[in-house]
Amino acid sequence: MNKSFRRYFGLFGMALALTSSAAFALTPGQKLTKAEIAEWGALTEYKIGSSRVRAIPPQYSGSQDTLLLNAQGVVGVSRNEVVVSEAPADAQAVIQQTQPRPVSVQHFQPTDITVAKYADFAQAVEALRALKAALPGAKVGLPVQFSKQVPY
Repeated sequence: MNKSFRRYFGLFGMALALTSSAAFALTPGQKLTKAEIAEWGALTEYKIGSSRVRAIPPQYSGSQDTLLLNAQGVVGVSRNEVVVSEAPADAQAVIQQTQPRPVSVQHFQPTDITVAKYADFAQAVEALRALKAALPGAKVGLPVQFSKQVPY
């Protein structure tokens, strides 16, 4: 009986540990309390247009996305990409030459949209400002998703 009790107690402990670690996994659209946000201390803040977002420290190493918080405490995600549309023909060359330099640039011919990926969110914000100045007639944006994706 004693071994059986320990086995069940151990399984219960493992299940509790797994569920508590899953509770800390952040997803887009999740609203955090002020106490949860305060656990990270001071977060780096970025201004994108009229919005302000704060970068959340990476949840695990090797993550290529950046988790963000908006003013309401809602979690968002950025893929550290700047999207350019309605740009002149030489837009790809301008993007490649603008500092900071992108990690990769993809042009989607059917929609005439160019996507430049950057090493981190800080570089993407800096590139957003630089590309808006370098391509004044183009639409330049930095997408951030604050809702859960729903498969249809």
